Amino acid sequence: MPESTATVFIAESRERAGQQLEQAVRDLGHRIFRVTRAREGMQALTTLEPDIMLVSLFLDDEPGVAAIERLSEHAPGVPVIAVGESASTGEIVAAIRRGASHFLAMPSGLPRLQHILSDALAEARHSSELARVREEVKDLYGFRHLLTQSPRMLNVFDQVRKVATTDATVLIRGETGTGKELISRAIHDRSRRKDKPFISVNCGAFTESLLESELFGHEKGSFTGAIGRREGLFEMADGGTLFLDELGETTLNVQVNLLRVLEEMTFRRVGGRDPVRVDVRIVAATNVELESAVADKRFREDLYYRLAVFPITLPPLRSRREDVPLLMRHFLDEIGGEYGLAPPVVSADAMDVILGYHWPGNVRQLRALCERWVITRAGQRLEREHLAADMVRARPTPAARGGFVIDNATSLKANTDRAVAEVERTYLFRLLERNQGRLVDAADQAGITRRTLYTKIKQYGLSS
Repeated sequence: MPESTATVFIAESRERAGQQLEQAVRDLGHRIFRVTRAREGMQALTTLEPDIMLVSLFLDDEPGVAAIERLSEHAPGVPVIAVGESASTGEIVAAIRRGASHFLAMPSGLPRLQHILSDALAEARHSSELARVREEVKDLYGFRHLLTQSPRMLNVFDQVRKVATTDATVLIRGETGTGKELISRAIHDRSRRKDKPFISVNCGAFTESLLESELFGHEKGSFTGAIGRREGLFEMADGGTLFLDELGETTLNVQVNLLRVLEEMTFRRVGGRDPVRVDVRIVAATNVELESAVADKRFREDLYYRLAVFPITLPPLRSRREDVPLLMRHFLDEIGGEYGLAPPVVSADAMDVILGYHWPGNVRQLRALCERWVITRAGQRLEREHLAADMVRARPTPAARGGFVIDNATSLKANTDRAVAEVERTYLFRLLERNQGRLVDAADQAGITRRTLYTKIKQYGLSS
């Protein structure tokens, strides 16, 4: 469809309301297809492919919110704006639960129609782009639960593909909330062990004695409360993968026992005498700087080298900001679907704050905030004032100010490429915002072709 023109499907039985809607949509430059009955609309939708639907709650043959659901079944994925007379909370919630993304009260809401149509169309484009990227990532890498456009994360995917088909021990490093367990599951899912158990344990959640019992099991009577033999996680994971999260929090005694298992694949249950042999692939994760822990004698050097056969480092969210809009759209849609609520529409001003935030809790924090926004702003615009005060007050990151964070672990060329990408992305974001998403005008001002601009919009996770 042209950048500024859409095909708008209108289902409205009331003549005056229908005429008002037609005139308002025509004035905005969009194409119109109007029906007066739900049955007529369902028949038309077998061949018509509208970009958006305006559905009245006063259709003669299907009054109320039921018409929204019936018509949506014939046009899956097309955003629906419910048309009513009052904007009561009960009416809005009922319409949203049936599939509407927005609500238009007639006739008082007509002045806001352009705003509502623009938001709904932007949401549809975002969802379409999200589905495309999700399928692209799945096809290229086979990762169903990970979404990215970041070159650094795509490099992580390449590492996962290479190591997954082996039995090498993997050490995943990264800040809390960066997705270490998701990567460990991706390794398991692409390995020869994928049909065997995947067992996960947070080593930092147990005391030393409880962790040893959890990992290795125990014999009856080995300690107070041990009323019978119990298999440990190593035995449960036999043939599969054992994910040891927060391994840097373990004690030196536990580390000695882990080293023995890694080297010999045998161990003894707590209180037991007979060795138990297992075949387990180990994937470990930590947010602790293990080199410093080794230097401080808090982590065994021999265990560190045994674990770090194939290290993978996950970048924090603040260094892959091109993924923030994609991840937000994914989480908002996913959570909205779970709760039966329409996700909010994120304004450009709010997105500017979100992109400049430093995200100390990484992807986990972003998902938690998306859940809050779905609950508090369902079907409405998410503006700057609706964001948490600490986000708005937070000092912008160097990248958000147009500066750059140096990554000492990468080369001069890699840092230079990233710096250029940051400047280019910020420039294009501002340019699109100034031109209100008009690609022709933005491309002309940037001195590039429209196709080049569209490619860069996709590359940087922007939205026209």
